[in-house]
Amino acid sequence: MTDGWTWTYDRYDPARERLVESLCTLGNGRFATRGSAPECPAGPVHYPGTYLAGCYDRRSSTVAGRRIENEDMVNLPDWTRLRYRRLPDGGPPGPWLTPGSPDLRHYGVRLDLKAGTLTRHLYFRDADGRGLRVDHTRLVHMGDPYLAAQRTTFRAYGWTGAVEVESVLDGAVVNAGVERYRNLEGRHLTDHRSGFEPDGTAWLSCRTTDPGVRLALAVRTTTRPEGPAEESATPTTTVQTYRLPTGPRRSAALVKTLALRTSGDRPDGDPRAAACDDLARAPAFPRLLATHEASWRRLWEQGELHVPGEAGRILRLHLFHLLQTLSPYTAELDVGVPARGLHGEAYRGHVFWDELFVLPYLNLHFPEVARALLMYRHRRLPGAGGGGSVNGGTGEKYPC
Repeated sequence: MTDGWTWTYDRYDPARERLVESLCTLGNGRFATRGSAPECPAGPVHYPGTYLAGCYDRRSSTVAGRRIENEDMVNLPDWTRLRYRRLPDGGPPGPWLTPGSPDLRHYGVRLDLKAGTLTRHLYFRDADGRGLRVDHTRLVHMGDPYLAAQRTTFRAYGWTGAVEVESVLDGAVVNAGVERYRNLEGRHLTDHRSGFEPDGTAWLSCRTTDPGVRLALAVRTTTRPEGPAEESATPTTTVQTYRLPTGPRRSAALVKTLALRTSGDRPDGDPRAAACDDLARAPAFPRLLATHEASWRRLWEQGELHVPGEAGRILRLHLFHLLQTLSPYTAELDVGVPARGLHGEAYRGHVFWDELFVLPYLNLHFPEVARALLMYRHRRLPGAGGGGSVNGGTGEKYPC
């Protein structure tokens, strides 16, 4: 269902969930996160993915007895992951809840194009009548290209107790989002390290195998009511566990704020230290949301097209996704236009000639972005003229 500025999905359908996750991707031109359910790891139904513009990695694979090289836009660690379950007073813990749980009674997804936000509403009720409403709100900040955030609220119906919540930063990810590529080597991250800062910030660092881009993700988790966290970590994963009191008139909330930094950022520095510094300066969720929405308003004022009717609604959706792949931040980056944007791993994120379709729009509304895309091509003319096309610095390939 849609109106002029929102797209909604009012039921949980595993067969279409991958499509919904792609359509509900959020991004800011520097990086994007698929609209996946935070409760679920990668599998046949769900596929969390975060992709950084221009971040590619080359690996060798053996296919049909032949050794070949494949090059992919890298799936980065999953910062959205969240597990939760009921802890009713006087009773045993409930099961971990997901959209696929038999207790699910309501499921709704809402993508707000004007605000650049994704919300999910879930309602669970068990056989004893204990209800739990869960609301997620996610953003990838359009005003600060290094930040993203996710707020989750819990409200109990017909019981009192607590909700046990695990806030996870998961670096044990691979590229496995497209079935026909699954015979190719999908492990693109190595040298994982993780830990916690004294203030509770969780961090994870790693690098791509080739050419060796260093990456760091830092996540600040805050709760209402405030409470201590049990912390555990492996080299690839951090987990912070909270027990949030809740009841019929007592809601609880948890906010994850992400900072993503790389060795390619300017000025040069330690990505982990830079990500932690970003979080130290990042405001609380209400302020993040307000500044994010204000940034999207300015972007729409600059780039909106007015087309009536159903054609206009569809065009606005396409523009929304275009502006998440090619925002004003793109003008500062050495990146091209992946065939499927920053929304997933189709075409392995390769750059072909898709800017030919978007340059007319960019020329009129965002000429600085159009210029950056043309300069990306210009810098790679020697490689393209050589007939094949490895382009320096990023590694993606495109036909001449």
